[in-house]
Amino acid sequence: MNKKRSANKGWWAHLMKFIRTNTGLVVIILAALLLELTTGILYYSAQNIIQQDVERIIQREMNALNLCIRNKLGKVEVTLDNMSWVVGRDLEGDDWMFEITEMLVKDNPVIKASGIAFVPNYYPEKGRWFEPITVRRADGSIENKQVGSANHDYTKSEFYTVPMATDSCIWSEPYLDNDGSKAEVTTYSVPVHDDNSRIVAVVIADISIDWLDDIMNEDKVYQSTQRYLTTGSYNLLGGEDTPMFKEAVRILKTDSDKEGYFTAKDEHGDKKHVFYAPIGGKTDWVLINILDDNDVFGKLRRIRFFLLLPVMMGLLIVGFIIWRSSRNLERLRRVNAEKERIGGELRVASQIQQSMLPEQHLHRDDVDIRGSLVPAREVGGDLYDFFIRDEKLFFCIGDVSGKGAPSAMLMAVTHGLFRSASAHDSNPAHIIEAINEVACQRNESNMFVTMFVGVLDLPTGRLRYCDAGHDAPILIDHSPLTIDHSSDAQPMFNVQCSMFNVNPHLPIGVFDDTKYTVQEISIQPDSTVFLYTDGLTEAKNAEHKQFGLERVQAVLNTCADNDSKEILEKITQSVDGFVKHAEQSDDLTMLAIRYTPKQFESTLTETLLLKNDIHEVARFSSFIKSAIAKLGIETSLARQLRLAVEEAVVNVIDYAYPVGTDGDITIKMMSDGHILHFQIIDAGVPFDPTKKDKTDTTLSVEDRQIGGLGILLVRELMDSINYERVDGKNILTLIKNLKK
Repeated sequence: MNKKRSANKGWWAHLMKFIRTNTGLVVIILAALLLELTTGILYYSAQNIIQQDVERIIQREMNALNLCIRNKLGKVEVTLDNMSWVVGRDLEGDDWMFEITEMLVKDNPVIKASGIAFVPNYYPEKGRWFEPITVRRADGSIENKQVGSANHDYTKSEFYTVPMATDSCIWSEPYLDNDGSKAEVTTYSVPVHDDNSRIVAVVIADISIDWLDDIMNEDKVYQSTQRYLTTGSYNLLGGEDTPMFKEAVRILKTDSDKEGYFTAKDEHGDKKHVFYAPIGGKTDWVLINILDDNDVFGKLRRIRFFLLLPVMMGLLIVGFIIWRSSRNLERLRRVNAEKERIGGELRVASQIQQSMLPEQHLHRDDVDIRGSLVPAREVGGDLYDFFIRDEKLFFCIGDVSGKGAPSAMLMAVTHGLFRSASAHDSNPAHIIEAINEVACQRNESNMFVTMFVGVLDLPTGRLRYCDAGHDAPILIDHSPLTIDHSSDAQPMFNVQCSMFNVNPHLPIGVFDDTKYTVQEISIQPDSTVFLYTDGLTEAKNAEHKQFGLERVQAVLNTCADNDSKEILEKITQSVDGFVKHAEQSDDLTMLAIRYTPKQFESTLTETLLLKNDIHEVARFSSFIKSAIAKLGIETSLARQLRLAVEEAVVNVIDYAYPVGTDGDITIKMMSDGHILHFQIIDAGVPFDPTKKDKTDTTLSVEDRQIGGLGILLVRELMDSINYERVDGKNILTLIKNLKK
C-alpha cells in the first residue's frame, strides 16, 4: 500500500512540475479545448432544434398528403359500400347488374373499371363464372362485358378470395389488369350479402395508380425530398423505384412499427432521413418521405466550418508550440514506431504470403510432390503452386522481377490468376495467356513474371507445358535397362538428367497480345521433374561465384532413387555448403515432382464396341449389368454406377459425331477387385466434358446442356474423372473405389 501511495505521489509531483515550468503552454491548451467544447455544444444544440423543426414540417406534409389520398380513396369506398348494399337487396335477376356498374363508372371519373364477381354457379344460366364489369377506355368510351371464364378465374384473385374469407373490405396489392382496365391498378373489394347474410358476390372497383405519382411530387418544402407510397407488403404504388427506396424497404421490413423515423445511407454513402406513416382508413398503405441530410443540415455545417476556422488556427499554433518543445523526442518516437510498424507489417505479409502457397508436401500412390520457398527478404517475389483436378496435376513456378513488397504483391496476384485460369482449362498455354492478359492491364511499373506451367495427366504420364521466359525444368529420367529374367540379379536402371526443351516466349506482363504455345512429353514411371528459380543457380558465395546449373545437375544425378523430400534436402544442403554465410540477394524456390504411377493389374476386363446409334443403348445396358454382376457389387452401388456410366455413354452416342456420320464407340471396363475403371473411347469431335460447369438441376430435362447433368452425376457417383485427347480420340476415364 505504501509503495502504491508513493507511486501516485511521484506521478502527481511530475505533473505539477510540468505545469509550473510550462504555464503558458498549459493555459493555451486549456483555452483551445474550452473553445472547442463550447463550439461543439452550440453546434449539437442547433442540430437538435433543426431536427425537431424538420420533423414537424415533414409531419405536416405527410398529414396533408394522407388527407388528399384518403379523400380520393374514401369516395371510392363509400360508393362501393353503398353499391354492395344495393346489389344485395335485388339479386333476383342478372340483367340489371351492368346498369349498376356502368352508372358507378360514369359517375366516378377516378374509377377505371367496376364489376361484380359472383360465387360460382350463382346464376346457373350464366355458367360457373359470372363477372359483369364496366370499363372506361383510354378514349373515354364505356364498355360492358362479362369477363368471368376458365381463362379468367377470378375466384383465385386476391380481390375475391380475401373478402370471401374474411367478410371484410380490402384494397388489393397493385397489379396489371389485362382483362379489364388494361392498366396497372389497385382494386377495392366489398362483399355482398343476400337476405340470409350469406356472401354471394364481391363488388369491385379498379382505380389506376398513375395519379399517385403526381401527388408524390406536390408541395415539397425540400425539393430533393423523395416520396413513396407502398402497400402494407411494401409493394410500390407511387414514386420512382430507386436503390434508396429498396434500402428503406429492407429496413422497414425488420421493424414491426408502421410509423416512425430512422436514418440510412444510399448507394453513394450519403446520409438520408426516412420518415414513414400509414395512410389509414381501410388500406394498409404506407407513406415514406426521404430527405437528403445535406438539405437539412448543410447550412449548419457551413456555419460550423467558419466558426471552427479560428479554433483550428489556435489549435495549430498550440500544436506548433508543442512540437517545437518536444520535436527531438517526438522524432525519435516516430522513427521507432515506424520501424516497429514496418517490421510488424512485413512479418504479417510474410505469413500471408506463405499461407497462399499450397502445403509443402503432397503424396499419393501416383505422385510425390514437395515445394520450398526461401525469400531473400521478409517477403519475396517467387511463387509455386500445385493441385490435382480430374486426375490431372496442375503445377507452376514463377519469379517476379524486382524485390520486396511490390514483387510480393504481384506474386499474390499471379498466384490467384493461376488458380482462377486453371480451374476450368487444362491447356497450359491458355492458362498463361489468361494470366498475361490481366497482368498487362495498367502495368505502369513495367514489372514482369517469368513462369512455367505444366499439366501432368496422372493415368498416362502425358505432360503438357508452356514456358514464359522461365528457366527450363530438369527431368530426372529413371528408365529400366534390359532385364535378364533368367538371372537373379537386381534390375538395372538408366538415370539421365536432361533439360526440358522449351519454346522461347516472352515473360508475363510485357505485351498483352503475346501468343504462347503448348509442348508435350511423356514422363516415365519413377522419373522426377525438378523446377527452380534463378535464385538457385545464381546463389553466390563470399567470392561472388555462382552456384551454377552444372552443380545443380551434379546433385540431381545422385537423386534417382530419392523421393521429393530427399531431393530438396540434398539441393539445399549443397547450396548452404557453397554459399556458407554469404547474404543472398534473390529468393530461392524449388519444386520436385516424382511420378510414381501404380501398376494396375486387371483381374476382370470387359470390352464392348458400339455404333453411334441410340438403339445401341439396349446392348450397352445388358453389357454393363452383366459386367458389374461379375464383380458381385451390392445392388445400390451397382445401380448408381450404371446410371452414371449410361448417362456418359448416351451423351457420346448423341453428340460425339456430326449428324449423319457413322462412328464407333468403345467401352472398356477393368477391375482388380479394389478399383473399377471405365473407359469411353470415340474418334468424334474433340470435347472435354470436365470443362463443363455444373448444370442447373432446377431446369427441365429438355433444357439442360450437353454434358451438364451427366457430368454432375459422374462427379457425384465416381471417385475421379479424367479426359484426354490422344491420337485423334476422346478418352473419358471414370474410376470408382470399391473398397471404401
